[in-house]
Amino acid sequence: MNEPNRIGLTPLTAQQLDELLMELNPSEDAKNESYKLIKFDIYRLAVALGIKESKLPKPLEDKSNSVFRVSELDPDKTLFTVVECLGMHSKEVSIYSYIEQLAEQGIKEFYQQFQSTGELPYAEYFSDRA
Repeated sequence: MNEPNRIGLTPLTAQQLDELLMELNPSEDAKNESYKLIKFDIYRLAVALGIKESKLPKPLEDKSNSVFRVSELDPDKTLFTVVECLGMHSKEVSIYSYIEQLAEQGIKEFYQQFQSTGELPYAEYFSDRA
């Protein structure tokens, strides 16, 4: 199956990610390189937590925001390799499309959590619970 060169989020979730970034790090300018790196890290964190929790994400309904180059987001193909080795994705969906779905779901969850509590539950994310 052909893998996409770019992945992203739905427009709503992309907006939620930007809002989260502004709330978590208001001093950063969106044009700044470190802002881009933090955005990548939150995207990767959403994917990693989805993998950790063996989530089954829904297909993206309205993906028109393919802003992340796969070669920049996953330069050493770590995310790709983990999903491939665990066999988490459906054979009808490319691995990076599955990764994109995990990111979409995870960022939505981050946003909802932040809206309700004003913080992300880092202790819950990084606990040793199975």
